[in-house]
Amino acid sequence: MLRSKWGLASIIIGYSAGYISTFFVHDAIALVFPILGTMLASVIRNAERKVAQLAAERDAANAAAAAAAAGGNPQQAQRIPPAVQSFGGASRPGGQPAANPAVAAPQQAAPEPRASDLGPEWDSIMEYIGTIEDMVLLEGEKNNLDNEIVQRTLSLLVRLNRIIPQLVAFNNGDINHKIKRLVLKDLNGAITPFLHLSGEAKRQNRRLLLNSIRDIDNQITTYTSFIEQKDLMELRNKAELIHQRYGAGN
Repeated sequence: MLRSKWGLASIIIGYSAGYISTFFVHDAIALVFPILGTMLASVIRNAERKVAQLAAERDAANAAAAAAAAGGNPQQAQRIPPAVQSFGGASRPGGQPAANPAVAAPQQAAPEPRASDLGPEWDSIMEYIGTIEDMVLLEGEKNNLDNEIVQRTLSLLVRLNRIIPQLVAFNNGDINHKIKRLVLKDLNGAITPFLHLSGEAKRQNRRLLLNSIRDIDNQITTYTSFIEQKDLMELRNKAELIHQRYGAGN
């Protein structure tokens, strides 16, 4: 049975043309039209079969990749925040698509996930920072972000990667809440609308995005100063204790 209306239409048109042509040409010539219509329908049917086969193979490959990913790290899908979808999907640096695990598996075993002492919630934050980094690099290569925006954003992300483990150890609930909001909402909320602007609108409003990045960077500097003050107090206390124990005259 033909699956396409175009295949059926080609047969109908062929037979109709053949019937009408019998009034004007020899019957042998008139038979050419139904034959051509049937041949065209056969070509259409074969093309549909190939498309259906390729779609089935693609679906099977995607299912195998999803199963392999779920088997390697079943918590992965729960760790990435939904806001990642606003970036148009996860891409690796340079816009290179990830290799199909079903194909890559025989060549090289998948690396073991690195253990983290931060906990699942902070792991998801760190993964999201990596996703933002990939997105910024990709959009920079597409010229959707200029070099200054790319460099300042990447510098900001490097600072976040460095300070988050220290903030976890600092264990201040208010700061932790603000840093999570900064990563998951504020930074994403500044970059994504900018990407939706036209080229001229980006040139006119790029300073707004750069100012937002600067303000976030300043806030990170504030958090860094809190940690430094804590470390300085611990150093002074330890130095005083050492002086009492081992100083001159003791």
